[in-house]
Amino acid sequence: MAEFKLKVLTPEKTFFKGETEQLIAKTTSGCIGILKGHSPYVASIVPSELKIKIDGEFRSAAISDGVLKVSLDGEVTVLTSAVEWSDEIDVARAERSKERAEKQLKAESSRTEFDLAERQLKRAVNRISVASKK
Repeated sequence: MAEFKLKVLTPEKTFFKGETEQLIAKTTSGCIGILKGHSPYVASIVPSELKIKIDGEFRSAAISDGVLKVSLDGEVTVLTSAVEWSDEIDVARAERSKERAEKQLKAESSRTEFDLAERQLKRAVNRISVASKK
């Protein structure tokens, strides 16, 4: 299968930079598969499983909100605030984050605090879900 250049970036690091055969991501419009030669495209990514096909095998990662861009030259860039390989997820830590977020959602708080707790809950649930698919 033909390969294309992929970069997955966070504010702290380059998570992945290299050639891949396929990328599967969940956008606000639904799941999308990217192959070499995909037309230029921009979409918002939602917290979900990101699949990167390397040497014929898919590798999964938990990704938070972000943006996916396919440029005119076919290079794909994913910008996100957080991403981690499924086999590197600390499930116990994710469970604790989930519990904290659930408590914050039940507490009386401002709209901003509620929105933050809701995002934290979605991220924790996604991390647990992706880690369980190892």
